[in-house]
Amino acid sequence: MKTAMTTARRFLCASLLSVPALALGDDHPYETDEHRVPAFQTGGDAVIRNVTIHSAVGPAVQGDVAVKDGKIVGVGEVEAPEGAHEIDGEGMHLAPGVVDCHSHMAIERGVNEGTVSITAEVTIADSVNPDDLTIFRALAGGVTTIRQLHGSANAIGGRDSVLKLKWKRTADELRFPGALEGIKFALGENPKRSRSRENTRFPGTRMGVEAIFYRAFERAREYQAEWDAYEKAKAAGDDPAPPRRDVRLDVLAGILEGDVHVHSHCYRADEILMLIRASQHFGFQIATLQHVLEGYKVAHEMAEAKVPGSTFSDWWAYKVEAYDAVPHCAALMMEAGVLTSINSDSGEMVRRLYAEAGKSLRYGDMGRVNALQLVTLNPAKQLGIGDRVGSIEVGKDADLVLLNGDPLSPRTRVEWTMVDGHIEFTRRDAFGLQDDPPAVREIEATAVAAEVTEGDPVVALVGGTIHPATGPAIEQGTLLMQSGVIVAVGADVKVPFGATIIDCAEKHLWPGMISLNSAVGLQEIGAVRATIDTREMGGDQPDLRVTASINADSAKIGVTRHNGITRVQTAPQGGGPLMGQSAVLRLAGDTWEEMLTVDRDMLHVRFPSSGRRRFFGEDDGHGHDDHDSCDERVDYDDWLTAGIEPVQGPPGRGRRGRDSGSDDEEAKEPDGVKELRDMLADAREYARRRELATGGSKPAFDPRLDALAPFARGEKKMGLHVGNAQTILFAVKFAQEENLDVVLYGAREAWKVVDVLAQAAIPVVLGPIWTSPSSSYDPYDAPFAQAAVLARAGVPFAIMTADTDNERNLPLQAATASAYGLPEQEAVRAVTYYPARILGVAERHGSLEVGRAGDVLVTSGHLLDVDAPVERMFIDGVEVDPRADKHTRLYRRYRERLHSKQGVAREE
Repeated sequence: MKTAMTTARRFLCASLLSVPALALGDDHPYETDEHRVPAFQTGGDAVIRNVTIHSAVGPAVQGDVAVKDGKIVGVGEVEAPEGAHEIDGEGMHLAPGVVDCHSHMAIERGVNEGTVSITAEVTIADSVNPDDLTIFRALAGGVTTIRQLHGSANAIGGRDSVLKLKWKRTADELRFPGALEGIKFALGENPKRSRSRENTRFPGTRMGVEAIFYRAFERAREYQAEWDAYEKAKAAGDDPAPPRRDVRLDVLAGILEGDVHVHSHCYRADEILMLIRASQHFGFQIATLQHVLEGYKVAHEMAEAKVPGSTFSDWWAYKVEAYDAVPHCAALMMEAGVLTSINSDSGEMVRRLYAEAGKSLRYGDMGRVNALQLVTLNPAKQLGIGDRVGSIEVGKDADLVLLNGDPLSPRTRVEWTMVDGHIEFTRRDAFGLQDDPPAVREIEATAVAAEVTEGDPVVALVGGTIHPATGPAIEQGTLLMQSGVIVAVGADVKVPFGATIIDCAEKHLWPGMISLNSAVGLQEIGAVRATIDTREMGGDQPDLRVTASINADSAKIGVTRHNGITRVQTAPQGGGPLMGQSAVLRLAGDTWEEMLTVDRDMLHVRFPSSGRRRFFGEDDGHGHDDHDSCDERVDYDDWLTAGIEPVQGPPGRGRRGRDSGSDDEEAKEPDGVKELRDMLADAREYARRRELATGGSKPAFDPRLDALAPFARGEKKMGLHVGNAQTILFAVKFAQEENLDVVLYGAREAWKVVDVLAQAAIPVVLGPIWTSPSSSYDPYDAPFAQAAVLARAGVPFAIMTADTDNERNLPLQAATASAYGLPEQEAVRAVTYYPARILGVAERHGSLEVGRAGDVLVTSGHLLDVDAPVERMFIDGVEVDPRADKHTRLYRRYRERLHSKQGVAREE
């Protein structure tokens, strides 16, 4: 391993130094198995003192937890077992280890045996890969138990496997002893292979999926009866010939007998009810419905049938059957009495499941104990291991996690993880951010003239804590808005007579957030091409603009606005390399003209990648790996530094890599950069000739060159979308040599070349924060800590989600950056003031200062806290209901249905 690491780093350094005019800073941090060894061990006996205990069975309490021989032996005031390792938990929080009910990590090669519609004879237990780096990264997020599931390419798939996570053990050492055997069913688009263009395998409809179950279990009944008759005849003294053994029907018969437990992938309410009725017809109990995104619509029926549900926290709109998914699903199912959990189905999200559960504090107003149970005790019960794990109680396995804050907060990180009393992960600050943290930057105020005038109405927000973003908070302040503009802010502001006064006592006021590189208005459903206008065919299209294609009635506008985003930079998301021009929009208005803030603000360029590689079936960086799908997803942006793939392979897939270069090879400019240079030169020459020419000598109008010219001349900003470190360096060199005004987007390996970026002073829009490290040699928290690393170096930056479905999570992604070293005020600025500054609109947006637009949010707590939702919102001084969105409407409608059904049930 050390030899491979040395080769990788030597090649990277040689590559960077070969790029002229750029200086390489100190070696960046890296991570090998040597760094993954825990900093201390307990030997299975420990006592954690003076810690806040989140037991998952009651409110948080201060106390001690004692562990002996890997079991919890005391909670509260305890005496340390003899020889126990003493751990000081002062100021820390202790939670049960996370149990992920739906995972595809640590599986060798594929997760689907998709050749036929029924593959009950196969089992994931035969394909456990204990060397998958995702195991370590999951432990770093507090996950201690997972259930590995077969994919959902067939109606009746393979059997599952339950693992205790331990790093660098054998497959047999990971198996959870005594765990119940389960099997994966699947309903909907995946088993009918909706996204396969040449599907010839039955079924092709939901009707056919239902028929699979009835046909299969009728045959299983016959098979069972044949064996029952055989055993009866043998018992009577006869010598009958045994029925033909069928390993597939053995498993189906085991389902009927209750020995194999059904866990079914599903989305829509109709198919949920179908499977419930089919299970009742054949007399077997469903162990869980997985994903169950419309479970909230039939929560009453699920509760009646005693069918548990394991759902996502907030994924939606990535395909048709997910379009009615709402983030309130878990809360509504819990309210109905359904045993509910939240799962990851992702090698990336698995690291953040505490915070995913925390979203139910915001959506559905769930209590803290119930929210924690969503990823601890409830999934343990669903897997039949609730007597062993999932809570901090005497007699249970010592699967414990120490955090530096409330486990449900996205501003919290894991410090260590214990499994069976042994430490499996300890946090390492690879970037030195604890000893050398970034400072909060001083921002020079820019005065903009504005004052209260007579005539127009005034809105006064009075008594709240005002967070201007550009300066310190103002306690018990007053903010005045008139004609859509902030006209006064301060602690001693007088409210004019006749103003509309809104009492904000004990509330907090924040600037509206700005989402960069957004797809709002251009994309509705990810898998439906007719709803997508994010990319054009035909290569370079610099004259395209997004503005006139914005769907002002898109459901995503209200959903995105819900958590406090008031402006977006909607941009092309593909094609090119010259993809087209973005626009800055406000999230209010009935038409795109009413939404428009700035048209054609930036030209977006997909800069040619250096060291390109592809991973199949991996997380796409947006949290949507969809391993359940019968299709394989491709992440085109997950390239390794200097083109070297790790021997261990990418997270979760076990794919071996190859070295694409040698120590002596110089980094060559990526294919396509020369063509870009030529186009810029052509555009500049075209513009020059058009300006100098007179009469008939003027060159013929060329829409592409005409649109490109102001960007080629550096008169307007160009967004260069980049990925790995080498590509970033080439992009910086390109921008400097061409004298361009650029912003870098994505830049997932910016931390590796932070000194170069600081020297170049080029703004960087980081995102997503929620993504996996791009190399097995990168520190586990590199994407989370990257914003802090850039802030410390003085690089101008902002944060984006890079998520076409869930841009509403912008403040939560910033919160994660805050948990890993970015100061809170800088994290707030990264989604408010800094985006405005990058867009060149900071004199009008991004802060609560006089003269700025009245984009104001009112919350009960910190903007980045998951339990402090936006209570009131103003856009250009006009109040907008933050809950006027599709998801809230569906939640209210089906909550009323649940209450109606519960009322009828009580009467009966």
